[in-house]
Amino acid sequence: MATDEFARLMRQGTVDVRRQPAAQRRRNPVTGKIALGLAVVAAAVDASAFAVFMGGDTTFAFGICFVVVFLTLVAAVLGFIAAVGSFGRWYGVVGVVLAFFANPVILIVLVVVIAPELLSGMGQ
Repeated sequence: MATDEFARLMRQGTVDVRRQPAAQRRRNPVTGKIALGLAVVAAAVDASAFAVFMGGDTTFAFGICFVVVFLTLVAAVLGFIAAVGSFGRWYGVVGVVLAFFANPVILIVLVVVIAPELLSGMGQ
């Protein structure tokens, strides 16, 4: 039988080297969804911290920003794990990007670099 298979392959002039699809277990995307959800919550809390800051209560706004920094760190780590481990890859990637831009430190750096004229009126 092995010689018949060999003869058939030689007549066809090709060998089928495709792997048979293994029974792949679909991974649960819950990690990526959690990362995206935390990043969205961090962005919302960061927006509220900015509103509190514009209202004049700087101490409370800075306290909120410290919480948001750690929340975005957790969201970014979970999103990275989801993206690398295929636990909701696209949710994780979007969560990492959103967590990066929702981080108050990154937002301050962006404002200083891109639009420093916005900072001139904030201290008044």
